[in-house]
Amino acid sequence: MSQYLRLTAFLRGFKKEAALEVLIGLLITACGFLQAYMVAKAVDSVFAKQMFSAVYSYLAAALAAILIRAFFIRLNEGYKKEMAAKVKGGIRETLLDKLMLLGPAYESKRRSGNVQSLITDGVESFEPFLVNYIPQTAVVLVSVSAVVVYICTMDVSVGLLILAAAVLSILVPHFFMPMVSKVMVEYWQSYAYLNAQYIEAMQGMDTLKAFHASKTAKEHLKTDADNFADESIRNTGVSLADSSLIIICSAIGTSVSVALAAWHMATGRLTSQELLIILFLAGECMRPLSDLNMFWHSSYLGFSVADQLYAVLDEPVVLSEPAYPGPVSADSPELRLNDATFRYDKNEPPALLNASIVFRSGETTAIVGRSGSGKSTIVNLLLRFFDPQQGSVSLGGKDIRAYPLAELRSQIAVVFQDTYLFYGSVADNLRMAKPGASREELIAAAKAANAHDFIEKLPDGYDTMIGERGTTLSGGEKQRLAIARAVLKDAPVLILDEATSSVDVESEALIQKAMDEVSRGRTTIVIAHRLSTIRNADNIYVMENGRVSEQGAHPALLRKDGEYARLVCTQESAGMIG
Repeated sequence: MSQYLRLTAFLRGFKKEAALEVLIGLLITACGFLQAYMVAKAVDSVFAKQMFSAVYSYLAAALAAILIRAFFIRLNEGYKKEMAAKVKGGIRETLLDKLMLLGPAYESKRRSGNVQSLITDGVESFEPFLVNYIPQTAVVLVSVSAVVVYICTMDVSVGLLILAAAVLSILVPHFFMPMVSKVMVEYWQSYAYLNAQYIEAMQGMDTLKAFHASKTAKEHLKTDADNFADESIRNTGVSLADSSLIIICSAIGTSVSVALAAWHMATGRLTSQELLIILFLAGECMRPLSDLNMFWHSSYLGFSVADQLYAVLDEPVVLSEPAYPGPVSADSPELRLNDATFRYDKNEPPALLNASIVFRSGETTAIVGRSGSGKSTIVNLLLRFFDPQQGSVSLGGKDIRAYPLAELRSQIAVVFQDTYLFYGSVADNLRMAKPGASREELIAAAKAANAHDFIEKLPDGYDTMIGERGTTLSGGEKQRLAIARAVLKDAPVLILDEATSSVDVESEALIQKAMDEVSRGRTTIVIAHRLSTIRNADNIYVMENGRVSEQGAHPALLRKDGEYARLVCTQESAGMIG
């Protein structure tokens, strides 16, 4: 029950819309009752052998009720879609806000396909409960109560019998919920898993083809699809059993109440007119109940998805905003890691251990080391994707936890090793750094990043649409766009995370020239794999197993003949350093 109440809370921001939907639903139901009442009066007039004019007037009123009801039904259908769009938009906004707060630390442990299923299809599944079932509950309570009270004025026992049938029809689905919940949760998990598998297969199509593994992937997908089909059939079977029982309860309740009314008429307790009114109203009374139960069954999927939704919404936010935030004051602030220790998981060895690093204002500081030495972890801590379990990170002499996350990250521009470009135009991707940037600003940033020339050669220049993840561009072109995006942001701190590790020599030269240009006057942090890119750095830190093993400028580190010298020697032997 708590789950239902929590879902209902999403309607708090749409009280007026929900109230209007209830009003329209009551008008539709009232028209149905009026139609039934007028038909009953018309039939009674025929049995009483009244003039045709009397029968005609009742039938005309019934026809008017039918037409008005049709109008309100059409109005209600359109209004429900508008309300549904608003409610689902609100849920998605809440969900996305929470995911943004949780950040990469949360996303890195989950499959993107599962999260995508929740945001798209999962949120869609809440529509039947929130937009249809909840308002219909109010319609049923008001309309059925009114009819039962009216019938009780004619025959109390018949009215109470109809009330009992109505209550039973409402309660029966809830008795099935434990069994239904289990089936629906398994159905949703099967669907989400299948969706994740398909997305992964589409994103990894090149790899599957290259390793001739597409046939194996196809077989796995077929197995997953068959499992999903089995869950769908189970779900349908449970739903049909539930629906059948409700229909039987409604039919028996209506039949018995009419039979009791007929017996009372035979014994003189009811007139023929009252019997006809009960006959028609009893059937019409079950219509809103039937709609309510239909909406309830449509809500089953939403109930199963709710667990996953609240698993996200209830996830504690590790990175908290400061209670009394302060602004970043320095134009070119100094960054420091102060004896920082960090583990991605408490059962894993530390990715960083007692690391103390100074990134001086206006200078270029390089971080080098073998894979797994902790280089990328430093970037994650500087951007506050994570907080160290021990020690701290400071910016401008103040712990970065004292700054609002948005302001902290506004001070830092990053060029990641794996550049992510979104589906859209070149200009759209650049403007992510500065949404209101003019075309002149885009061109200036692209020229600084040595990207303007190749952009101009694209079919539509800056308006050229690039594929998802930038698949239509080369690795070097994507990196230069990423650098242009960083230039456009114009942040005082620049982080270059393995920016040249996966490009050819020609692209590396262009990228290196661009990096040298944009790093001037900025606090620049270079995470380097190719050591040729950091020879001129003001200071170099060498990482080993999460620790700082060496520190100094390039010539001094070579003279130490330590880990740095061995890395240089290894790359020279491999031809990576000319």
